[in-house]
Amino acid sequence: MANRAGIFNTRIDLSSEVWRWKDNVLTDSGDHVLARVRADVISAGHQNLLIEHNIGAPRFRLRATSSKGNLYTMGQLSFTVNVLSADCDHERYKLQRVNPFRRERVISNEQGSVLRTRPRGDGSVTVTAASDTAEEIPFFDAIFLSYGCVLIDGPGLKTNIKI
Repeated sequence: MANRAGIFNTRIDLSSEVWRWKDNVLTDSGDHVLARVRADVISAGHQNLLIEHNIGAPRFRLRATSSKGNLYTMGQLSFTVNVLSADCDHERYKLQRVNPFRRERVISNEQGSVLRTRPRGDGSVTVTAASDTAEEIPFFDAIFLSYGCVLIDGPGLKTNIKI
């Protein structure tokens, strides 16, 4: 797996990048593997996030613990999954659908919008900066948040999680 930009948990700038989750593998614009998911473990280089989720339960919850003991959580704020909240090692995020009838999300922190996720017809989910001026975000935060969007918004889960 690529160790791009000294990534382990440094802040990254996605303004010129397009990441893509497909078949539980996250790649960058150059098709280098950044992370992969196997048996509920997200692996990125020599670091791991052990994930726990409850897909299909009445309320969506996702939790991960890093190899270093950092905690990441994500869950619903209301009856629907249109707005999710996340806490990534003490950094708070809001994951909001851009339209209640679409699965595209904008992910924001206290400084503003940082990421955008878009499910694609080919079964992938793309991850980009929310705008040209989006703030940088820690690498593992971006991986965890985008993978949560894959679980909740990705193709194939439409029967499990209702809008």
